[in-house]
Amino acid sequence: VYNDFPTVEWTLYFKNTGKSDTPIIESIQALDTSFRRMPGAEFILRRQRGDTASPTSYEPVETKLEANSTNKYLPTGGRPTNNEAPYYNLECGGQGVTIAAGWPGQWAAEFKRDGGNSVRVILGQELTHFKLLPGEEVRSPMIVLQFWQGGDWLRSQNIWRRWMMAHNMPKPGGKLPQPMLFATSSRAYMEMVNADEASQIMF
Repeated sequence: VYNDFPTVEWTLYFKNTGKSDTPIIESIQALDTSFRRMPGAEFILRRQRGDTASPTSYEPVETKLEANSTNKYLPTGGRPTNNEAPYYNLECGGQGVTIAAGWPGQWAAEFKRDGGNSVRVILGQELTHFKLLPGEEVRSPMIVLQFWQGGDWLRSQNIWRRWMMAHNMPKPGGKLPQPMLFATSSRAYMEMVNADEASQIMF
């Protein structure tokens, strides 16, 4: 819980402290909760596409959540930002919540709108079905919720950025790093399969 921002985060851990295998552990969802809408307002879900190595990469998308509908989002191929990204801003009448999952793998998110005033949000690993041997430990995706009200949704995005800078970005020497320019050579070398020291120095 953060005292300087309207933000909470958590991660679930499962550890086998016994002497035998656990039963099957499955269908774990790090987030499974509902949000209610204000009278006269509708749920608006804002998200961004993931990377597709195309002009639509990271394109913003806005969706009105219709009554009795389900919207599901997940990346493809087990790559966490391939086609979709696990970051959402759910608005309802000048207030809402920013929702994010941290997970380097195949996550899935569902927004299930009922016929009334609620939407159920489920977010976590797409599939879980495993057992833990004695001493083994596993974690869920980290979930972050940041609540906001007043102003428009762009203001909430700026509050999110301030929280990220204050609590998540590295600060070498106590200062935020200067803007940096990065380049990737993965596509040039068949996703690095054909990369070697000489080609990377040349690149």
